[in-house]
Amino acid sequence: MTGSERTVARSVTYLAVMLAVFVGVLMALPEPVPPPGAADAALPEVSFAIVGVKVFDGKAFRPEQDVWIEDGRIRRVGEELDLPEDLPRVDGSGRTLTPGLIDGHVHTWGSTLNDAVRFGVTTVLDQFMDPELAASKRPAREDLARTDEADLYSAGMLATAAGGHGTQYSQFVPVQALDRPDQAPAWVRARKAEGSDWIKIVYEDGSAYGLRFASLERDTVGALVAAAHDEGLRAVVHVSTLQHALDAMALGADGLVHVWGDELVDPAQAVRMGEAGVFVVPTLSVSVSMAGDAMDRELLSDAGEAPVSSMQRQTLASRFAGGDAEKASGAGDRAMENARRLHAAGVRLLAGTDAPNPGTASGLSMHGELRLLRRAGLSSAEALAAATSIPAEIFGLDDRGRIDEGRIADLVFVDGDLEQDLSRSTRIVAIWKDGYRVERSIEEEQAPAASPAPEATMISDFEDGVGAAFGAGWQAASDRMQGGSSTASLTARQGALRVEGEVVASGSGFPWSGAIYFPGEQPMQPVDFSDREALRFRTRGDGRTYTVMLFVADSAAAIPAAVPFTATPDWIEVEIPLARFPTATPGIVGGLAFVALAPPAGAYAFEIDDVEIR
Repeated sequence: MTGSERTVARSVTYLAVMLAVFVGVLMALPEPVPPPGAADAALPEVSFAIVGVKVFDGKAFRPEQDVWIEDGRIRRVGEELDLPEDLPRVDGSGRTLTPGLIDGHVHTWGSTLNDAVRFGVTTVLDQFMDPELAASKRPAREDLARTDEADLYSAGMLATAAGGHGTQYSQFVPVQALDRPDQAPAWVRARKAEGSDWIKIVYEDGSAYGLRFASLERDTVGALVAAAHDEGLRAVVHVSTLQHALDAMALGADGLVHVWGDELVDPAQAVRMGEAGVFVVPTLSVSVSMAGDAMDRELLSDAGEAPVSSMQRQTLASRFAGGDAEKASGAGDRAMENARRLHAAGVRLLAGTDAPNPGTASGLSMHGELRLLRRAGLSSAEALAAATSIPAEIFGLDDRGRIDEGRIADLVFVDGDLEQDLSRSTRIVAIWKDGYRVERSIEEEQAPAASPAPEATMISDFEDGVGAAFGAGWQAASDRMQGGSSTASLTARQGALRVEGEVVASGSGFPWSGAIYFPGEQPMQPVDFSDREALRFRTRGDGRTYTVMLFVADSAAAIPAAVPFTATPDWIEVEIPLARFPTATPGIVGGLAFVALAPPAGAYAFEIDDVEIR
């Protein structure tokens, strides 16, 4: 991860999840997406052949190949195979066949596994999730039965310090923190007993973001790496700075997740990483999203009529909150250049999206990641290898990642020549998972209809206290709901709402506090403001930059859209067009939050008045 903006933005992500639990409301997904055309409905499955197709076998492109699939596995591959006369055939002329894609960095929840497989990502490597959920998904990857989900491999719980990165999830995902090297062996044994496929270690002190929070010490990171290896497990390390990356390499880490954007790796350092055998999952999709270059419009346009779920649309439309745009752009450029230098030095890169972070979508963003790897200097074959054979080899997934005899028939059939134009990877004709054709249509529940907005545009003028003309009203909230120490209070003073408190950097990796308004009768109940144009309010305060966030109906499946504002010492009027909130449905509002995010930590105070949606 790169830049202070990313950490600030991630606090918004966590705030969205916390609020979903805080209000006790889990909204249904929006309207269903029409199913794709019936052109691929007649394609065979389980036992069949694809003939005369250009094959990317996991390493190289091979033209005019026949691929014989039998009982969900690849039986033979070659030119003009002697196929049984009664074997169903698919004409591969003008098309490319690749192994099912492997996303090297995801976080699994909601519809992510379904969304992934519908865009050809048949296997995901999850870098932190609930061990019980991971255990429930494990049997599917050993079975060739029909499924509508990608296979899941996971690190399960991550290794982090008390109060460090990852502990903000402790209300939802059990996190057993550790602080000393001597705790590492028992900690790793416990993860192995839970079924972790590898060990994920967080080496993160917030310094790249202008923050300071608890991190594992270097000696503890080294002890965890050694303990993982003693148990026969790989050790990957989350880093955000070059120095931590070099430390992790020196400590024997197998891989690094995220490429850093604080400074450039020099050629000698990159060569040492290559010689050490360290792999890197750059997660460039998140880097470009942070830099203001999210690929949502490009990917949605190129996906054509392919069904995109409401969760995919929402996370694609979301943006990281606040921050210095110029600084973020610089960090994104450095991340891309670091990926280029690492590749040139022989460091193995794995395609990973870090979906569903803002500006990404499970499954769909893997096609953007392939394009970004091409920008970083990889050839089409090298980029596809980073998403197929290389992660399979590194993580010991011997039955996938290649189109070869005996491998499972996880296949992506694309219209066009990917060797010449990798951007055609979204033009998917068909996907087979375990030899079964993946149904790409979506059946999503209709969300409860949003309540119509009242005729009045004024929400609160605070003349009669902390009240509202409609809705569930205003509440103070802070990171205390996620184990933090920040505070917030609301008072009505001289006809305005005063929001004051303290953002405390210790106790939570992502400190925040402020005020939240719910326009519906119940918290997070959606209200339809689609006939309105803008949120308008007056504000004054301590000169700090704050953030207003718009929560949509499905707050549990999406990250809130956010727009910064500055509370100057004198009263000013702020008008934010609803269209500026990057959500799929900016006029449907479940909540509005006016919050202080760190950095900087410390006391704050601001006032708002005459809040209206007009």
